[in-house]
Amino acid sequence: MKLNKLNPRINNKATKRVGRGAGSGLGKTSGKGHKGQKARSGGKVRPGFEGGQMPIQQRLPKFGFTSKAARYKTHVKLGDLNKLTEEVIDVDVLKRHKLVSKIIKDVKVINSGELTKSLKLKGFKLSKSAVEEVQKAGGEII
Repeated sequence: MKLNKLNPRINNKATKRVGRGAGSGLGKTSGKGHKGQKARSGGKVRPGFEGGQMPIQQRLPKFGFTSKAARYKTHVKLGDLNKLTEEVIDVDVLKRHKLVSKIIKDVKVINSGELTKSLKLKGFKLSKSAVEEVQKAGGEII
């Protein structure tokens, strides 16, 4: 394929010629019907507009809930704690190593990944299986 061999895309569809007399099939009102907003020039309506009737997205009840407290909570996997070198690990250590964001206050440690060294965990919530893994590896929970 070369640039000088490229041809423009062939478009066989003729443009719709409206308002060209009664014999054309699209004369008089040009396919827009009689009067009304959509018959006028620039006569568009926004998506969801129902002619002044209350639109369905406003008629239906709202649902769902996002807890504001959930922004300050997160979980960390046991496997991610292997990378840390500190003796006692708390939330500030995780923030320093960018394992959690700066606004996080509560951290729960879950059992995911392989724990290869003994850790001292301070100020965390832990899942039952994470507690067993930490104790099996010789670590402790403060």
